[in-house]
Formats: sequence, C-alpha cells, structure tokens
Amino acid sequence: MHTPVQPGIPRFLQDGVFYQEHHPDSAFRDQIYCLWQLRTTCILPTDCHYLVVPDACIDLVFDLFGQTKDVLVMSPGIRALDLNLGRQFHYCGIRLYPGVWRGSQHIIAQSQTFSSLGDINMPAFTRQLSASPEGDRQQLLQNLVRQLTLQGAVNGAAWMPKLLAQADHLTRVDDLVRISGYSRRQLQRLFPEKTGFSAHDFLKILRFHQALANQRIDAYTDQSHYIREFKRITGITPVAFRQQYR
Repeated sequence: MHTPVQPGIPRFLQDGVFYQEHHPDSAFRDQIYCLWQLRTTCILPTDCHYLVVPDACIDLVFDLFGQTKDVLVMSPGIRALDLNLGRQFHYCGIRLYPGVWRGSQHIIAQSQTFSSLGDINMPAFTRQLSASPEGDRQQLLQNLVRQLTLQGAVNGAAWMPKLLAQADHLTRVDDLVRISGYSRRQLQRLFPEKTGFSAHDFLKILRFHQALANQRIDAYTDQSHYIREFKRITGITPVAFRQQYR
C-alpha cells in the first residue's frame, strides 16, 4: 500500500515543531490519504526549512497564521522542495491521493493559489478554519472535499486504487500494465493526464517511499542505485537525510 510519509522537520528544531496526521472518515478513504497539521509550539530560534518530499499526492494547504487566506494547492514533483516557513507558523491541510485532484498536471512542481474552488470562497473558508476549535477542523476539511466532489472540482476516488493497494509490488512499468489492465501505450498517456507524473517517475516515487518507510532497498538494483536515486530526489544521501530530518 502506498503510505506517503513527510519526515521533513529538521531534527534540531523538532522540539518546537508539531506535526500530526489524522485518517479521514471511511466515506473519504478513496480520496483522502490524511488530514494534517503543522505548527510551531514556540517561537523558533531560527527559520524552519521544511523539506517536502515527493509522494505523488496533492496537498491543499491552509495558512492559519498568514496574511493571505487563499488555499495553496501543491505537489513537489519528482524532487524534494525546501520551504522556508519562518520562525512561527500554523498550517493545516488535506493530502489527496494521486488522481483525485482534477488537472493535476498543472500543479506538479508549480504550486498554485486559489481564492475560490468551485463556488467556495477560500478566504472565507480559511477564516472559518482559523476560528474553529482544533477538533472541528477535520470535519470542516472533509466537508470541503465533499462539496468539491459534488461540484466536480475533484474526483470521487483515486484513479488507480488497485495500483496504490499493491504499491509494494510495483517495480517496473510492466507491473503497472499487468495490474491495471491497461496497455503500455495507454498507461504512458493516462499517467500524465491523471496524475501529472509519467509512469516511470511515479514508480521512482513509490520506490523512494518504500525505502523511506521501511528502510528497504530491495526495490533498487543495488546499494549504489539506491543512494544515487535517493540523492537525486532529496539532494542528500540517505544517511545525511536520517541525520538531518525526523
């Protein structure tokens, strides 16, 4: 199963930064991987550079402290993205499975802000999130996904549930062909259209998360291949990554 993790908090700031994920209600399990929040627990001694690693998901990000109340829709592409969040911040968001966000190809590695989604005013929604108790925000975020689904702004389910369910067994494009039932040519066309990623890049992201979550490298040819690909995605070696981030 594809379990996208985001261990991008610098270790030396971990006591001052809180990150938490919540599983959605069962009605949203085909659309939402998790609902999350990221916030400081104090004013940090230095800026927090948060590393967003590729996971093929699309995040809807709400800044509960910032001046702008538009929603940020983002995915870092095939390479990790270093975000300077400053010394005090409070974000919450929705992590959608690959294929749920319509028009994903326009978001990958080129984040966009929206003042409205469908007929929903995003500044008004963000103000509602900011004013609500923490326990109510999860329901508000899920209700937003429900409204966007009814309005056709997002898809009712991930495009590739069978593939995501067998993510640990996908190593080659031929595996995608076999499990999906599509031809290789269809997959090469549909992957960018539905997810914003080529089939080959999508497999790279799956392998990366298998290694990240389970510290296993058997999806790679050898140790050198693993280190090379890990460094290409994050900019640093696996050892340096574990030393710098939690």
